[in-house]
Amino acid sequence: MNAKLIKLIFSTASIERWNDLPRPFKFIELDKQSHKMIIAYILASFEKNVNYYDLIHLAIAGVLYRAVLTDLKSPVYNYLRKKKGKELDEFVLKKLEGIIDKELKYYVKLYNNTNCLEKRILSAASYIASKWEFDFIYNFAKESYGIEEIKKTIENELEDYYDLEGVRILTLKRKSYDFISLCGNMRFQKRWANTPRVPETSVLGHMLFVAIMSFFLTKEYGGNKDKIYYNFFTGLFHDLPEALTRDIIAPVKQGVAGLDEILKEYENMLIEEKIIPLVPGNLKNELKIMITDEFANKIVTENGYKKVDVAEDLLGNKGIDGKLIKVADHLAAYIEALMSINHGIKSPELINAVEFLSKKYENFQIFGIRVGKYFTKEYYEKD
Repeated sequence: MNAKLIKLIFSTASIERWNDLPRPFKFIELDKQSHKMIIAYILASFEKNVNYYDLIHLAIAGVLYRAVLTDLKSPVYNYLRKKKGKELDEFVLKKLEGIIDKELKYYVKLYNNTNCLEKRILSAASYIASKWEFDFIYNFAKESYGIEEIKKTIENELEDYYDLEGVRILTLKRKSYDFISLCGNMRFQKRWANTPRVPETSVLGHMLFVAIMSFFLTKEYGGNKDKIYYNFFTGLFHDLPEALTRDIIAPVKQGVAGLDEILKEYENMLIEEKIIPLVPGNLKNELKIMITDEFANKIVTENGYKKVDVAEDLLGNKGIDGKLIKVADHLAAYIEALMSINHGIKSPELINAVEFLSKKYENFQIFGIRVGKYFTKEYYEKD
């Protein structure tokens, strides 16, 4: 993990999608990538022998690919790939030189040159996420030139993935589709609702950013494949209850005695009654483990999970490094505030957040990682 990599991933929060069509609201690349990964998690649950290590790495490679190529339209991108696919890959890899390690470089190379199950799941998830967005645009601007052609293209492309059971199930638009739609709605919930920022980030986009930061921190301390899986997806879903409660700003939660505990109790009720019933049966227990006490260190057991007090107790076990995910969550908040300040949009709330988190993590260490450098302005200015 390094400053250039963090900033590159966060830059997808500034990339607008569908910006050549009338839109009822802005669609942002970071949000789309987050929704895509949530859909991929659902699709993968219906398949056998999915390599989640590959799935996660390929997903992050896809985010990096889009970050480098910014907002190329799909038809243009597909045409360029047919004519200059190798050159495009070389261009992206050159831009990523010195920013990513050898392993991630391998997955970036692989991303557009494989038809493995994991890549097919991600491609199908991408089309479903795009269609979810496009349905809003289509209903908003049916008279726009070329819109029927776009609609037909998306539907035809999605048909190529009907061999995946999850695609066929989501097409029915029943419970599982309601779940991905609930998650998709989180793009409408803005972070830092009480202060202007540039770029604005949604709860949905924030969730993926936290997942990726959790992934890199886990890799940095040498976490095993189980840790990479659980830490990534716990990061991805850590704010899921906010789909039903909305984001309640920290000063309110911290300023009213006992409010945080009451909110947790309410969230747990919503998880049981509103969220878990929507997910496929084989994911119900796992998702509940991930989003209940999301920042607690847990060892996953046959009957659920067991909390542990010291993060190091999880080394080598099948579990979730909740304290590490909390660091990733705070790092995301720090980046959101710092980048806005660097863009010239600042407020007392943003300035105070940067100063508070810098001080909080100045001498903090987890799994041997001294994370303080990630919470300093100088770290991002030198790159």
